[in-house]
Amino acid sequence: MRIYGKKRALAKLNDFRRSGRFPHALLFLGAKGIGKHVIADHTAMMYMCESGGDVPCMRCNGCRRVAEHIHPDVVYPVPVIEEIFRKPSNSKSMVELVRDFIASCYIRPNDGDVRVIVFEKLDELSVQIQNTLLKFIEEPLDFNRYIFIAENRTPILQTVLSRVTAVDVDPADEADFSEAMAENGIDAARAHELFEMFAGNIGAAAEFDKNGDELIYLKGALAICDAIADGKEFECLQAFMTLKTRDDIFAALGIITDIFAQAAALKSGVSASGAYKKQSGHLSSSHSLAAITRLHDEAVRLYGMSFTNPNVKLFAAECCGSLFNAAEK
Repeated sequence: MRIYGKKRALAKLNDFRRSGRFPHALLFLGAKGIGKHVIADHTAMMYMCESGGDVPCMRCNGCRRVAEHIHPDVVYPVPVIEEIFRKPSNSKSMVELVRDFIASCYIRPNDGDVRVIVFEKLDELSVQIQNTLLKFIEEPLDFNRYIFIAENRTPILQTVLSRVTAVDVDPADEADFSEAMAENGIDAARAHELFEMFAGNIGAAAEFDKNGDELIYLKGALAICDAIADGKEFECLQAFMTLKTRDDIFAALGIITDIFAQAAALKSGVSASGAYKKQSGHLSSSHSLAAITRLHDEAVRLYGMSFTNPNVKLFAAECCGSLFNAAEK
């Protein structure tokens, strides 16, 4: 398994390993497509590698089974719990299913001395579920290790954040990005264009190149930010109305929040390292830092509201109006 980019995250993990103080609970943070799952698998390999080196060999039986997601002691509970929850025969709530899973983790691992539990979508889990996980993290058994994955820090409870070690997953530099794109059959010219657009987010770039016309939430988010930068409220509303589902709005607001944060960094004289440089640069040049900060805070509030299953059309209209009000205060 070749890892492109993520140099600072890998350096942190190697420091933990060499110091002998590997955190029992890690949280990998980063935009969709940035490679959080790749770094989570790499971390699991660090526990399961049979070679005994400082870094996983990626060739032994332990590493191969982690890479193929068939290792009995590396578990990914969220997709399994969601699948059970959706079954017509299921009579339990998500919280009850999470509690059942936690109870199963008090049994010792199958193959070795350690079990690695990879919780995806931490920022999408309800407050009740996060509180259920809290005691699990606070009182860890010697043989359990936790890896959490999230796109956005804001919806995560502070009590949970205080008990995990957060690691930001960085985008790739252009050399790594181009090599990764070449593996996907993308030529150098197109790779450069995608790098400029996504600033090293390999997963988002590859998905856009393959399915760009289908990524409604991404196209909507970019159009919304351009409309706000240009002060065109009707065009902003039209862009919001292309988002047909709650999931589309949720994903778009996540991207919009990232763009506002990057625009604020640019306005403050800090180089922005995330994707969507065009939109963040446009906003930075067209709005004051105070306005961009208000936009960011409002986008975070709306992002949180998208968890409440609002009426999609009404919520889209509210988002547009709220963001323009924030920009014009």
